[in-house]
Amino acid sequence: MASGGGGRRPGGADTPWWVTGIKVVAGIGAVALGAYAAARAAEEALREEEPMTSTQSAASCSDDKACKSDSSDSDNNADDDQWVDINDDDEYSDSSDDVRQSSAGERPLVELLEEYYQDKVQAPDEEITAMKAVAEQVAQNITEYVRGRHANILQRDVFVAGSAYDGTTVKHPNMFVLLVPLNLEANMWKIVNAKDTVLKAPGYALVHRANTDFYRPGSSIWDRFLVGTYLNSDLIQRLLEDVLNKVTNRGFTFAYQDYYVTSSDKALTLELIHPVGGLVDHLTLQVVPCITLEGSNGTVCLEGIPHGCLSESAERRARKADTYERDPYENLWYQSTRTKEAEMLQDEDGGCRKKCLQILKAVCHNQPPLSSLSEFHVKTVCLHLCEEESEWEDVMMAERFLDVLKTLEQFLDDKKLPHVVHKEMDLFEGFASRQLGKMNTWLQKRLKQPNGVHALLI
Repeated sequence: MASGGGGRRPGGADTPWWVTGIKVVAGIGAVALGAYAAARAAEEALREEEPMTSTQSAASCSDDKACKSDSSDSDNNADDDQWVDINDDDEYSDSSDDVRQSSAGERPLVELLEEYYQDKVQAPDEEITAMKAVAEQVAQNITEYVRGRHANILQRDVFVAGSAYDGTTVKHPNMFVLLVPLNLEANMWKIVNAKDTVLKAPGYALVHRANTDFYRPGSSIWDRFLVGTYLNSDLIQRLLEDVLNKVTNRGFTFAYQDYYVTSSDKALTLELIHPVGGLVDHLTLQVVPCITLEGSNGTVCLEGIPHGCLSESAERRARKADTYERDPYENLWYQSTRTKEAEMLQDEDGGCRKKCLQILKAVCHNQPPLSSLSEFHVKTVCLHLCEEESEWEDVMMAERFLDVLKTLEQFLDDKKLPHVVHKEMDLFEGFASRQLGKMNTWLQKRLKQPNGVHALLI
């Protein structure tokens, strides 16, 4: 009779069913517990890695931001470095400044200045001597021609001036000025300061025909060059242009095969191509009439330099070169300060005034953002510093060069550059305010950058 509580399994010992159930449940529990432990271990491992990951992520994010910031700064710097002239035609970017600064910054500034002077500024003595000889020979030829046909025109011989005679020429002495001294009758002419007239032109003067009651019109050889009652420098220039053409056509200039006589923007020039073989490509001689008369403040030397030429930018002069407009200032003569400027640059104390001027001229010429400044602008900046500073020994050259850059920066920031003698004349008058602002921004950045000044000399 079968019992209701159990049974025998074939081939095995008797085992209660409930024991088997407990074993099965225990196995399942062990597996579940192992899985749970593994899950907890994995979770703990993740928790331990999470701070590192977060830190790395934060660092990565920071790096990304830094990269973006650097990129933005780089873009901004590039925008600042882009040089666009007044016509927005040209761009200038200093992408290689960092490399140049790193190599330049390791060397003393005075050492770089000396090297820059030797490599990019100093003109060979043989070139200076040869070019002076050519310019003086042309001046002599003009003198001989004029005296042979118009004996009373010249007060003295035509003479040569320029940076080569001041000791401030840069690299190649290929620009000179031929000054033609006109012989005006002292009792027929009177100097009138243009600053005190309706023209309000400081630094310029009018040459007025005087004493017409005693010396009737036509009694002076210069009366045919009058506009109204004033001697006109433009008409004088036309006379000199005719003289120069006749001199060159008759072989008075060593029979040069290539030469050009040009008269534009009221500037009369003679350009000789390859004047001395192997030295310079060309020689430019600017012919300028000059007058010496007694004024209310003593002897005054006047030059036929058109009004505005000293204060115009290079771009503006170039745009005006091929145009002619009636000029209300056409009767003006510039009150020359050549002698005063030369005295201020004298280095009798063994100083470095001329060196600083020459280096700054070369830097402005070689740096596109500053290339609109003429040599006279640069010279005026240095002359202002000469007035303020008395220590110009060679050992102070680095300090003085930094000072002259800061002086230029200040004038650009003021958007005004007074003439060193005629204080009311603004030599930045012909520049657009925006153009001066761009030059100032560029220069300020170079002065603030570590080794930025060094980079200018590489």
